[in-house]
Amino acid sequence: MSGQTPTMKAVLWEGIPYQVVVKDVPRPTIQTPTDVIVRVTTAAICGSDLHNYHGLFGGSDVPYQMGHEAVGIVDKTGSSVQTFKKGDRVIIPCDYFIGAQAFVYGHGAYTQGGSTSPDLGGCQAEYVRVLNGDSNLISIPQGTENELDYLTCTDIFATAWTSITQTGFQPGDSVAIYGAGPVGLLAAYSAIFRGAIKVYSIDYVEARLARAESIGAIPIYLRKGDPSTPILKLQTNGVQRVSDCVGLECVNPQLKPQEGYILNDAIKLVAAGGGIAITGVYISGPKDKGEPLQGPQWATIPFDIASYWLKGPTINGGLVFASKAEPALRDLVTAGRVQPGFVFDYVVHIDEAPEAYQLFSKHKVQKAAIKFTH
Repeated sequence: MSGQTPTMKAVLWEGIPYQVVVKDVPRPTIQTPTDVIVRVTTAAICGSDLHNYHGLFGGSDVPYQMGHEAVGIVDKTGSSVQTFKKGDRVIIPCDYFIGAQAFVYGHGAYTQGGSTSPDLGGCQAEYVRVLNGDSNLISIPQGTENELDYLTCTDIFATAWTSITQTGFQPGDSVAIYGAGPVGLLAAYSAIFRGAIKVYSIDYVEARLARAESIGAIPIYLRKGDPSTPILKLQTNGVQRVSDCVGLECVNPQLKPQEGYILNDAIKLVAAGGGIAITGVYISGPKDKGEPLQGPQWATIPFDIASYWLKGPTINGGLVFASKAEPALRDLVTAGRVQPGFVFDYVVHIDEAPEAYQLFSKHKVQKAAIKFTH
């Protein structure tokens, strides 16, 4: 019927922990001359989306669209867009820039400084509006080959790669990675690709450790005790580089939440003068409609300052702006030198997204993708 606003399907979080829904919402439109509308072909569910799903992270204005990992095809362009045209295949980086300010899709909140982001919606939707499309989109070759490989470049591969960089990694270093979820697994993959002599992958999910072992990492089973203990038996001086790819929802060997557990075990494990990257999300704030289970418990954590002082490792980390690494990783995928899409083991239609979230939250799948048929 003429005059009706076009709609699309999107995954929404409505403020209820452990629940997302798929609903029809208004389709985005060109609003400024620099806008680009992208028709999403494949999106993904990120581990940080689970922090929203669990009620721990997100903006207070609910409901909002979920997702910040997607690839697609340019559908419409604003009058000032020069680089892209209808039909071009593109990566939508998870972070986007308006001048010097950086934002992330699909979390309902500005990611630096506490300001509110423009209301763009998340990428687990049939269409996405991209601001400043010329500078915020990344082109990929035509065709659907390697689409899952390119999809990892939107966030998790770029984040994992940057995590290894932030440790101060050099070829020939030994590396330990806490977490064998998608980011942790790709951190192990990145370290191996870049010439690590040994990579230890730490987790309590056996299927994840099996996947890590299949790419050449040494699995360390968290349920058997502090991960530092068996690794230090193999490397008495510790490992040069350590990456925390878990963040605020970390647990101890009894699988009980324990604030600061990973960082303190990492201090035991890292070699003197080595490097630690804190890549997993740590965020704390007041409870509200968007973060009903949030609280002050992650604002501060116990820290073994004496051991840190004696060893003197560098600690780096924080929010990763994935778009800085994405063009180089895109080129590695295009050249066939890396195949990071191996992390995906579950692909669904958008109507099945709530089930995919549930399975991902329960560690029943490694990484889920959402395919769109238009």
